This record gives sequence, structure tokens and C-alpha cells, in this order.
Amino acid sequence: MSLFFIALRQIVILFLILIVGYIFRKTGMIGGGAKKELTSILIDVIMPFVILNSFLSEEGSEFAALIPKIALLLFIVYAVSIAYAHLIIRKKSPDLPLYRLGIIFSNTGFLGIPLLKALYGSLGEFCAIMAMIAFNMVFWCYSGMALSEAPDLKTSIKKGISAPFVAVVIALLLLAFSIKLPSVVMEPISLIASMNSPLAMLVTGVTIAESDLSRLFSPNVISASIHKNILIPVLLTVIFFALSFFDETAVAILVTAACPTGALVPAVAIQYNKPTEFPSGLFTFSTVLSMLSLPAFVYILNILASR
Repeated sequence: MSLFFIALRQIVILFLILIVGYIFRKTGMIGGGAKKELTSILIDVIMPFVILNSFLSEEGSEFAALIPKIALLLFIVYAVSIAYAHLIIRKKSPDLPLYRLGIIFSNTGFLGIPLLKALYGSLGEFCAIMAMIAFNMVFWCYSGMALSEAPDLKTSIKKGISAPFVAVVIALLLLAFSIKLPSVVMEPISLIASMNSPLAMLVTGVTIAESDLSRLFSPNVISASIHKNILIPVLLTVIFFALSFFDETAVAILVTAACPTGALVPAVAIQYNKPTEFPSGLFTFSTVLSMLSLPAFVYILNILASR
């Protein structure tokens, strides 16, 4: 199956679940106060299990020797993306923190894992899982400090110590001491983790249903999507190429960086009581744009990698 149809299939699945959330909210089957509660369940209950499942999965044990290299590549991805967001994006706007959040963090899970598995097999799946681990480690620290209205760094850090952050710490300790959880424990962890994408899509659908659609796709949404889907991936490609990091592993990591805005961006906006129209619009438009940008990007990467 070609990349275009793989991406299209996953995007259609995303939007069908989103439409369900939209319809349920419009018909009153999901009440006005449910969005906040669903978001709390998503972030404080389900996300810790997603993190544990990502860290403790044994699917990629055969690629353990690649972990230091992949960690370096992911460090470059986030260092460059965060620097870009702060140096290039300086618009004085109440949406600025969410703008930066939306162009830094990708949909590495629901979209990235099946794409990379189809493209590069087990290696691609392992790279996507590693990218998902990195996402969770960076996202919850960064979003806590970027979105909290704390007066000082110490208080911001305290607010950033959320349930997902605690899950990262627990997972790291389990790995550090080589503690393996039995299958009877891992199976419910995996089942709860699988609820992440569907619930995130439902919440996004509810958010869109409560939004002014005429403001959902603003110029800021379009420009942020271009930064996320095109400009940052191209910059990272130039850097990887210049550093001679351009084997199959590096290309797989670049594909994760080119995935559209993560579904947790609108969800975390709800958690911090921020306006949700911009992040919901960004997630939606960025995902639609990826139907064109992702296949084109991977095609270019394959040409460069073959040289």
C-alpha cells in the first residue's frame, strides 16, 4: 500500500471519530461540562498508561543497540523545533504558547506508528515508539511551563509535574532497575492505552462543535500548519543531511517530525483553561495538509537517502 493511502486511511479514521464527537455534542448526547471531564480522564488517567505502555513494550528489543543513536536524533529534533518556535514565532498573541506547542509536537502515535511500520517494518515501528517516548517526556514538561500562569519558574515546574510526568519517572525507574511487569499487568495497561486516540478525537470533535467555525481556520492556523508540516521538517532534513545522519533510522525519525500536530495540543489547552479554537483548528488543518505534505516529504527523503 502506498504512503498516500496509508496516511489517508489513518486520517479518515481520525476524522470519523472526530465527527462522532461533533455529532454527540451538537445533539446534546455529550453535555456542555463533559469536555473538561473527558479531558481530565484523557490526560490524568489514560495518558499515564500510554506512557508506561510505550516505555515497557518489548516489541523493539532487537533494536536496543540503536537506542543511543535514536535518542540523539530525537534530541536534535526537539532542540531545533523548540529553538525555531521561540526564535521565529514571536507574534504577540494570546495564542502564542499554543502556536509554539502546535508546531513543536507531532502526532507520533496514532499516525506515526502505522506509517513507519508500513514504510520501514519493525525498525520503523521501533523508531515511532521511541519518538512517542520522547514526545511524552518533552511534551508534559514543556506544556506545563508554557501554559501555566505561574509567577515564577519553581511554581511552573510544580504545575508541570502532572500524572503523565509521574508516569515517565516511574517508567524510567522500572527500566533502570530492569523490572519487567508480568503480562497480566501489561495487558490491561495496553488496553487502557489504546483508548488514547479515540478519546482524544472525541474531545477534539466536541471542542469543534462548541467553536465558531468561521474563526477555526484563521490565518494563524494556516501559517502554523505550514511551519509544522513543511518548514520545520525541511530545516531538520538540511541539518541531518549536513551532519551525515541520513540512513534509514534517521529518515524514520524525520518522518515522525513531519507528522501533523498532535491531538493532545487541543486537549492540554482545555486542561489549562486556554481558548480552544486555535489549537483545534491547527490540529484539524495540519492533519488535512499532511495528506499532501507527508507523501511528498517521504518521497524527497527517499531520493536523498538513495544518493
